[in-house]
Amino acid sequence: MILIYARSFLNFFEHRTCQRAQWEIRSLAEKMLELVRVVAPNLFSESGPTCLTQGVCRQGKYSCGRMKTLEGK
Repeated sequence: MILIYARSFLNFFEHRTCQRAQWEIRSLAEKMLELVRVVAPNLFSESGPTCLTQGVCRQGKYSCGRMKTLEGK
């Protein structure tokens, strides 16, 4: 059962820590991510928006532009 919740959290963090997410939800998601990283660092250490964790932006033409910044590094 815990793995089901972890998978849901990972999906939630991918979408809701994205710069394109509504700021209130993004702020909450970032705080939640900080908390779960303390409790389960092995599961959530690599969690976050896909541009940071997978090097892929799924927002298409609505991208925030972070990927261009990351590619330039």
